[in-house]
Parts: sequence; structure tokens; C-alpha cells
Amino acid sequence: MKKITIFFCLLLGTFNYAQKGLVTYVFVPALGIGNANAPENQCYLLFNKQISYFVTAKERLEKGDDRLSQKSFSNEDEGSIYNGVKMSEEGDQVVNHLLKKTMWSNLMYRKQVYLKEVTPEIKWKILKETKKIGKFTCQKAIANFRGRNYTAWFTPDIPVPYGPWKLQGLPGLILEAYDTNKYVYWYTKSIEYPSHSQEEPTYLKIPKNKSFLDYNEFKKFQKSEIVVLEEKTKMMKKSFPDITFSDDYNLCKMFIECE
Repeated sequence: MKKITIFFCLLLGTFNYAQKGLVTYVFVPALGIGNANAPENQCYLLFNKQISYFVTAKERLEKGDDRLSQKSFSNEDEGSIYNGVKMSEEGDQVVNHLLKKTMWSNLMYRKQVYLKEVTPEIKWKILKETKKIGKFTCQKAIANFRGRNYTAWFTPDIPVPYGPWKLQGLPGLILEAYDTNKYVYWYTKSIEYPSHSQEEPTYLKIPKNKSFLDYNEFKKFQKSEIVVLEEKTKMMKKSFPDITFSDDYNLCKMFIECE
């Protein structure tokens, strides 16, 4: 009986292990610039059949002195100075729990902001077009989500409804995604499925003195940040009257979500 029990435990452990996957992505946040013309953030997605965990802009993922050096990126209409890659100790994270139909996330925007919401439904349109990403055949899908028109390439060979950031809901893992003009762009560097990682998908940890915003509260926070920029610009205009400052305060130049 003891041998049977041990065998069953080993079999169960192998089954659970086989369900876990790890994808390493690169994220290019070219907000307000486009054409994926911006510094790159390293990120990864860890998942099993019930939950996925995505993180980017995390200090331990970003290495090298060039990450901290000032760089300039521009489009045809305007320039933008970028002081190194965005980083924080905890990074920008997204946890998506399928059974609970709940998504937890955080992002650093002058301070850490924490958000809890019902996992959003993305109304994908799956197209016939396909292409290879690594060894995987991927299918094209398009959707409008949170103020941007997205193209996603997903592989039915890994039949889980996950992807980078909050992009999810397709019948296969998303390996590449971008919005129009590539203001935001994610692409895959490597895939491990099943994964050998000792890390497990987990819930988002939040400091005791912090609380989660719902999505409507998060949109109010976004609008308050525009007011902050407007006030700063007024002060700068007074201090430097001979310099012209832009009055174009656009959410899509500040946040990935900008509806």
C-alpha cells in the first residue's frame, strides 16, 4: 500500500509540474513616440492552468549600467528624453486568476498604484493569417482594449488563455502583441513549457498601508495625473517665459490603459 501511495504522489507531482509554463518577453513602451522606438523592459509570464503571473520593470530583471544612462528617442513630430529604463523593486505586475475571474495589478507612476478588477473580457476577432514565432505556429487576432487597437499572435499549441500584461482570453498563449504604430509592443524571447522553474504563480503582495483601487478609481487617478502635469507646466511657463511648452496632455502618452 505504501508503494502505491508513493507512486501516486510522484505521478501527481509530475502532472502538476507539466502544467506550468514560463515565457520570457521583452516589452517596449514607446508611449507617445511609436514604432517601438524606446528602451526595452525585460519581463516574464509564469502560469499554470488556474493562474498567471506577469512582471516587468523589476529591478532584478534590468541589468547593466546602460539601463541607467540617459537616452533620447523621437518620432517625426517631437522628441522625448528618457532617463534610463523604468524600474522598481517589485516591478509592474499582473495576476490573472481564471477560477476567481479576478485580476490584480500594480504599476509605478510617481508612486505605486494597486488595482483589483474583474478579469476584463477582450472581444478578440481571430483571423486566418498565421506566422511562425520560434518553433510555434501562431494565429493572428485583433481587438480594441482599454483605448488601443491591438494585434496579438497566439499559439494553440499551448492552450492556455494567457499573454503579456492584461492581454488574455484567446484559445492559446500570446507570444507577440502590439497596438497600432507600436506605442506598446511585447515579443517573446524564450518559452519553457513545461517549465523547470522553482517559482510558482502567486498572488500580488500589497503593503499593509496600501489598498486596491477599482478600475473606475484608477481612471480618476489617471485624470488627476493630467491635472498635476498641467500645474507643473504653468509653473514652468512662469519660470521660463521664452520657452514653448507642450499643452498636449494625452493619457495614451502616459499610461498603457487610456480609454
